[in-house]
Order: sequence, then structure tokens, then C-alpha cells
Amino acid sequence: MSLPRPLVTLHFAQTLDGRIAAPNERVELSTPAGIEHAHRARADHDAVLVGIRTVVIDDPLLTVRACEGPQPMRVVLASALGVPEGARLLRRTSITSITSITSTTTANGTSRGQPAGGRVVVVGAAGRALDGARARLEERGAAVIVVPADDRGRVSLPHALAELHARGVRRLLVEGGAAVLTSFLRARLADRAEVEIAPRLLGDTAIPAVGALGEAPLASAIDLREPAVELLGGNLLLRGDVAYPD
Repeated sequence: MSLPRPLVTLHFAQTLDGRIAAPNERVELSTPAGIEHAHRARADHDAVLVGIRTVVIDDPLLTVRACEGPQPMRVVLASALGVPEGARLLRRTSITSITSITSTTTANGTSRGQPAGGRVVVVGAAGRALDGARARLEERGAAVIVVPADDRGRVSLPHALAELHARGVRRLLVEGGAAVLTSFLRARLADRAEVEIAPRLLGDTAIPAVGALGEAPLASAIDLREPAVELLGGNLLLRGDVAYPD
């Protein structure tokens, strides 16, 4: 039986040759119009999610700053709960204005109902999540959820999504990085995609946006159904519904 989950939209910027970054180095690909669009997308979703490598390399705030709108819950997938001590999203002053969102709290202190605006939620994997790391994150004001591990020892995405759904998340924006984007696609858990494409080539030493989707590339190919295209400054935005092979 499938677990309940939010509607998932993948949102990322890439080059013409499908690259999102240099090895261990951030590459700015979005135009100012693209950044504003990304922040509007955050405001339109209940939560925004990234993987631990994105936090380590890009050190994002994951907040809405380039436009008006509510602040989403900020979710980090970190199997061992290894969010760096100095990560900007753990700073209490990282959000200057948060739209209040009502939430309910159960007897054991867990939030249910509407998502907490701007709150940081770190999701770890059972067997890898360390008690000391959990305590440190909770001291910094983050909520910690530990879910079963998948067969690779990483956070089980279906269980993580079910936990977010239980906390009121109905629309989830997934911003990366490459391993996270690939995992959502391989698990057929992405419903929509928005890809900002920069007219730049980085070559095969740069990191691809999406890794292998299956053993047979053509048989596992994923399409965008009814794609739409618009200009974002000098970049293109391609969006559509994700269509998986039969």
C-alpha cells in the first residue's frame, strides 16, 4: 500500500548540457528573473527540500526574499543528521519576516496540521542518525524526524514524504542536489518539473543535474507532458508534468 505524500515539484537550474555545478563548487546559473521565479515557487509551496550536499556546498537559506509571500518549511535530507554547525539555515535570524501559519501540536509535542512557516526540519535515517547530532540540531531550533533507511542506508523517500504529509505539507518543492533529484525520479515520486536553462556549457567534468534513471536509458526515459516555455531574462524556463514510462 502506498503511503500518503504531497504533490512534488522538482525545481532547478542547469546549463545547456545538463550540468548544475562544478565539483564541490557552486555555480550561479539563474538570472535575477530566475531567482525571483524560484522564490515565488517557494512561496507557493508548503515546504522546500534539499539534500545535505546542497547545504554543505551552497549553504542556502531556502527562504522567500526576492518577492512577497509566506515562508515555506525548510527540509533537509541528512541520513546521519550531519548539518554543518555554521549552516545559514540554522541561524535564528535568517528569516526577517515570516507569515504566521497555524499549527496544532499533539500530546507528544509533534506538530500536525498546517506546516510551520520557515521552520527547519532535518530528516535522518534509522541506524545512521546519531543521538548527539539530533540533540545539537534540536538545540538550534530545528525539528528532527528519523525514518526508515532505504536499501542504500539513505532516508527512505516514501516514509519521509509521509511524515511531511502528516505535518500538513501538501505541496513540496524539491530543489536538489543531483542525487536527490535523481532519487525522486527513480522512485517515481516527482509530479512536476520546472527547469531553468542557462545558455552555457560546463562540460563533462561538471555535475549532471540527473544521474542514471535505470539500466536501460531509453526504457527508463522520463518525459515532460505538455511542456511550456517562457523567458527568464537570458535563460529559458521549461515546465511540465512528469510522465514515467509504462
